[in-house]
Amino acid sequence: MKKFLPLAAFALLSVFFFNSCATLNSLAGLTRAEFKLQDAIGYRLSGIDITNKRSINDFSVMDGLNLVNAFRTGKFPLTFTLNVAVRNPNQHQSGSNLSALSLTSFPWRLLIDNKETITGNIGNSVSLPDGGTTTIIPLQVSVDLKQFFAEKGYDDIVGLALAVAGQGSSKLALKAQPTVSTPIGSLKYPNELTIVNTEFRN
Repeated sequence: MKKFLPLAAFALLSVFFFNSCATLNSLAGLTRAEFKLQDAIGYRLSGIDITNKRSINDFSVMDGLNLVNAFRTGKFPLTFTLNVAVRNPNQHQSGSNLSALSLTSFPWRLLIDNKETITGNIGNSVSLPDGGTTTIIPLQVSVDLKQFFAEKGYDDIVGLALAVAGQGSSKLALKAQPTVSTPIGSLKYPNELTIVNTEFRN
């Protein structure tokens, strides 16, 4: 009996060791989640819908007056929803959840026309299923254009807002340093990503 116990303990330790090695090897082969700006929708300038506007002449007289009055108050907020696409490229492993990830933190900085503006983060963790599935994270954006583009006049700021709305996320970029949860703990990206709408980046 005394000889059996050390052998049994050795066997259990061996199983644990090999299982741990297999787990670590699987985790070592994981590819990081990838990010891209999918699109941006619901553009409003000081509460006025500008989604289908291309120039100042496209506004009604009343909307034009409201925009001028809003600009004179010193605040000129552009609001929209920025949809960030996140893809977990890891292939599904049958009977295992090692390739499933969760985005737990996503501190971001918004660039408009290459100028840094507001910052933010996600409120709750986001599950990222494996198998190349793409998950959309909607970020609610509200940026005071007059604050960040104070050197521009009324016509130029309205023109910038219309350019952003007309060209969508091509005028936008995010700087972000995500933290992703894995079966062995949280992993923070070592470097900040520049996320644009042209390609997935990790």
